[in-house]
Amino acid sequence: MKLLQSLNTERGVDLNLSLTDDLRVPKREIAAEVTFLFNAGHSMECLFYLNLYTPRRSGEESLADFLNSQFSFFPLRERSSREFFIVHVNQVLWVAEAPTAPVASGRSLRLFMQSGAELALRTVEPRHAWRARPIDLLNDEERFVTLGRGDAVLVHVNKRHIARVEGI
Repeated sequence: MKLLQSLNTERGVDLNLSLTDDLRVPKREIAAEVTFLFNAGHSMECLFYLNLYTPRRSGEESLADFLNSQFSFFPLRERSSREFFIVHVNQVLWVAEAPTAPVASGRSLRLFMQSGAELALRTVEPRHAWRARPIDLLNDEERFVTLGRGDAVLVHVNKRHIARVEGI
């Protein structure tokens, strides 16, 4: 569907503005499994739309960048039905994605969520030696902490919903 707006000025000049083509911001589509607070027992395969750049560093926006952005609400698309919906960031318990490259795993942690779920994960982020403790990772300013499940899945956990962590 192509939306066009025609503006007539006093001098009779027509201005056509294609709202879908001229104002479109290019995005890349990333699939991930999302577990929501309102349906904690099941995950939903969703599509995220990420920018081709990020202001936080050089390169494309990662899913961790997107989840830790300033936005309180963001759009998602259910993969099977292709339906769009908007969700508040605090309704997301965790997001599991397949990384593009294998991730090196670190210390094992067991997260007990307020919903009753239990996650066995490993630290994955390379950190400075003076900030390498799991408590430092959990206490930084980001909303989501990125951990690994095996070597093939990154799990972004909303720290707001973590009740207890063991393995520290």
